[in-house]
Amino acid sequence: MTRNDDHQARRGPRAARALRLTALAGAVVLALGLAAQAPASAAARPAAGPAAASAPHGAIRAVRELPAAAADAAALRQAFAAGRHLPAGAVGGIRAGSEHLASVSGTGVSWAIASFTPSPAAPRVTQTAFQDGASTGVFRRAPGQSWQLVRASGGAYGCGRGLPAAVRAAWKLAAPAGCQATAASARQAAARARQAAAPAGMVGQSIASIALSQVGVADTPAVTSFSGVDCDPYTTMVAAQSPNANGCAYDQAFTVENENEAWCSDFAKWVWQQAGVTADMGIINAGSDSFYGWGASQGEAMPADSGTPEPGDAVVFYPPGPVSATAYADHVGIVTSVNADGTINMANGDFLGTTNISVQYNTGINLATWPSQVWGKGEQWILVTPPAGQQQPVPAAAISGPHRAVAGTSVTLTAHAAQPGGSISRVLWTFGDGRDNNTTGATVRHVFAGAGVWPVTMTATSGADTVTTRTWDIDVAAAGSAVASTPNTAVWYSARLVDQYLFLPAAGGLAAESSDGESWLRYALPGRPDAGSGLTALNYADGTGIVQPHVFYRAAGGGLGETSGRLGSWTAQALPGDPASGAAIVATTGATNGADASSASQGPAVFYVNSAGQLAESAEQGSSWTASTLAGLPAAGGGSLALADVTSRGQPGELLAYLSRHGGLLVASPAGPPGAGQTWRAQPVPAASGIAAGTALAAVTAGPDGSQQLIFFLNGHGQLAAAARQQPGSRWLVRDLPGIPAAATALAATTYQLPSGGLGTEVFYCTASGQPGVTAWDGQQWQASTLLGTAGGVVGAAGYPGAGHPEQVFLGSGTAPVADSSADSGGTWTPVALPTAVSAFTDTVVLYAATAADDASALSAAAAAGLPASQVTQSFATAWADTLSGEYLVIAVGQAASSALYYNVCGWPD
Repeated sequence: MTRNDDHQARRGPRAARALRLTALAGAVVLALGLAAQAPASAAARPAAGPAAASAPHGAIRAVRELPAAAADAAALRQAFAAGRHLPAGAVGGIRAGSEHLASVSGTGVSWAIASFTPSPAAPRVTQTAFQDGASTGVFRRAPGQSWQLVRASGGAYGCGRGLPAAVRAAWKLAAPAGCQATAASARQAAARARQAAAPAGMVGQSIASIALSQVGVADTPAVTSFSGVDCDPYTTMVAAQSPNANGCAYDQAFTVENENEAWCSDFAKWVWQQAGVTADMGIINAGSDSFYGWGASQGEAMPADSGTPEPGDAVVFYPPGPVSATAYADHVGIVTSVNADGTINMANGDFLGTTNISVQYNTGINLATWPSQVWGKGEQWILVTPPAGQQQPVPAAAISGPHRAVAGTSVTLTAHAAQPGGSISRVLWTFGDGRDNNTTGATVRHVFAGAGVWPVTMTATSGADTVTTRTWDIDVAAAGSAVASTPNTAVWYSARLVDQYLFLPAAGGLAAESSDGESWLRYALPGRPDAGSGLTALNYADGTGIVQPHVFYRAAGGGLGETSGRLGSWTAQALPGDPASGAAIVATTGATNGADASSASQGPAVFYVNSAGQLAESAEQGSSWTASTLAGLPAAGGGSLALADVTSRGQPGELLAYLSRHGGLLVASPAGPPGAGQTWRAQPVPAASGIAAGTALAAVTAGPDGSQQLIFFLNGHGQLAAAARQQPGSRWLVRDLPGIPAAATALAATTYQLPSGGLGTEVFYCTASGQPGVTAWDGQQWQASTLLGTAGGVVGAAGYPGAGHPEQVFLGSGTAPVADSSADSGGTWTPVALPTAVSAFTDTVVLYAATAADDASALSAAAAAGLPASQVTQSFATAWADTLSGEYLVIAVGQAASSALYYNVCGWPD
């Protein structure tokens, strides 16, 4: 097998043409992803949809059992991996006895159900994605098509959720107790448990009561499938070591930002901690099997399928095979009570219901039969008993640092921890943004790349292995840009952190260039920007709690327009406001007002020069937008405008740079707290060389903890210059910088990651020779250089501060946009032409070949089908990124490519 990741020669702009997939030259064809064209998943349609489709008008269909062939087993594993967006090689085998196939007469539709185990070679954090019923898949195969995952069943194998009733009955999938959960009966049981818990020191009964009190706590936002995000508050509060808040919303009850991870073990650990269990809590993590490890550290025997349950016990469920601290376990739940007939009642975190994933209350459980109904034949269980004796004290711990920050700048956080009568052995940090997790040290620095409320957790561990976790939400504000690096919400274990969008006016409307990190597609969006006016985009959470891009512009015919959405679902609306024709549009996500980051959010604000020449804003407060002028500011002398976010003494604010009617540079900032009647104050910036008439402006926040602001402009001699202040309230100092931009060039500024780990600053422009230029601060000095390619104008720039994410400047070369990218600071810049036509279905079909022979077959098949050679790749990274994005139809050509995507037989880390 060969691998070639240099795919740029093949994967350039894709021309739209008719698709004629008439031949694939003997290739092995396996369809992955492409949410836009594939049949809808359970997350996008009611659970009853497939059944209704297979039996219209209430007709009763006969069900015929089908033999389970080896080819079907392999196809089901492949469909499960693709539908769950699981990493290559994560799916092991099908549990013995769990695979059933059938066809429904008169429809030609086949159905299947199977329960899967993770591959022993899969990373531990990936294996947890199979927990809590997420290992069961329901599949559907229409005539002439391949198997497709209808839903990751969740909750119970025996429920057969997503199957037609006739098929479920034919397979004798009688609904077990786990299919239903009632919050009302849980509240009654919790009241009885609290009454029974009167004697002091009854840790088990206290655990049961606390667990019952959590029944009904659910994911935010709500989900109906395990195929995407799984966001809960418990992961944040126990500092799980692989969290990511992408796609998650704020939890009002716990006042923390939810995080995205499988969470039955996180829930059980939190309940035990709330009841006073402290011993060896550092052992328990997001894997259910870690409870076995905890029990072993306490000297418990824990034989399989043996023991007498008691309230407060943790029950760990294992598939057939070894039972240990290192063997994969399916789930862990809490015993809340034992019934007179020997059955038990349980509180189970991370169980999927019909409307959401939540803590469920399951009653009348017979441990001899229930586990096999939920997970499959041969399911085992063990009991882990909480300690009854006096517990050791936990560390005293606290976090200090800012609750607000600016995207692209570093944040310093300090842990204060002490152990009574002992010492602290480790301080562990996670930051909620998928980057730099498991950082250790009393004082740490972190850069948040994008806007949002990010949950920081700090766990202090004592020498006795007792732990204390503290959470610290940081509200990060970000200024707008034509480029939006939007948090990816595919799955929590995805290494792809962002989806990138470049927004630009198109003929008669608005367009977006979309990248999955490997290649670009072009989309036409609703909304009509006014010709010659600026636009800007912001990432922030709307009413769903999920962060998505919002684009603001002066609409054709006047007024302020907004377009928002992602992945094929975009809408446009008019907002209050009156930007002048040709005016620049700038925006910020705003930051939280109040004592801490959990207070009500201020919401986004859009700034512009209005038709009267006054600076004005349109701001969202709650669910409505209002427009107002910025009181106290001199009138503007043109359309140039730049914005930088500021935090001063813990309070958020904006800094606006614009040109006065006399040609001077003014910097405006709020003179009082936000709200009705807020006034602004303008400060002139002295420039010995003057200010070029009509110069473009760019602004950026930089320096330690975002203390420095810089404004870039062209001085009276046409040279690049910068006004800088070291901290809010200090004097502005102006200096000339190396680099001579073209007279009418636009400017775009950003921060970027230095090889040393620090942050640099760079500003992009067009030079007089037509080349793109950049002037960068490398931590020691300013340096100017030209980049490859030609530039008709600078559209925007992005410097995502994380490994594997390139610096990029986006250029307008006539009608063809170009992304000029450097893989790392100081590296070689490479121009890549972006699509100029709206991408068609043809552009989303990718043929992946992993050997030279299969590559030749793929090229031949592509030519026969009318596909350009650019749609064929030998890059595993490209094929895998396209698969995860949901925007492509990836076809594996040959067994080597199929094995690479599904089983990762070469062991490639990406």
